[in-house]
Amino acid sequence: MPFTHAIEDRVVHIRWSGVLTQGDLEGIGKLMPQLVRQLGFVPQVLHTYDAVTGCDFPPLAVYEHSEQRRQLHIPQPSRAASVAKTAVVRDMARVFQLLNRNPNLELEVFATEEAARAWLLEPLAGREPAGG
Repeated sequence: MPFTHAIEDRVVHIRWSGVLTQGDLEGIGKLMPQLVRQLGFVPQVLHTYDAVTGCDFPPLAVYEHSEQRRQLHIPQPSRAASVAKTAVVRDMARVFQLLNRNPNLELEVFATEEAARAWLLEPLAGREPAGG
């Protein structure tokens, strides 16, 4: 699977690499609920795609992934930031953002990791800032 994850305080950092496939979308869809259960809180999520070389999944896979996320019960507001430094990744991240239907998940796309992390640290309604 072309992603690894690290827990950084209240942020889960997902580092993507290689060619992304539909199986990778399914894998992250299974991993996140497991991490929430293990952590005992809803983390903020940082996706970085510096080592991504392409995407190999049909557009329908993005819609299916968004439907899976919509059905997840996220008990409090949360954010996921994507750092997109190339046009291909930026376009892919924007499609995920546009298809997001989960009312407690806010998605945003950034050009730099610094901007993404700053946004993730901003307070959300109903929860303390990350690290607080």
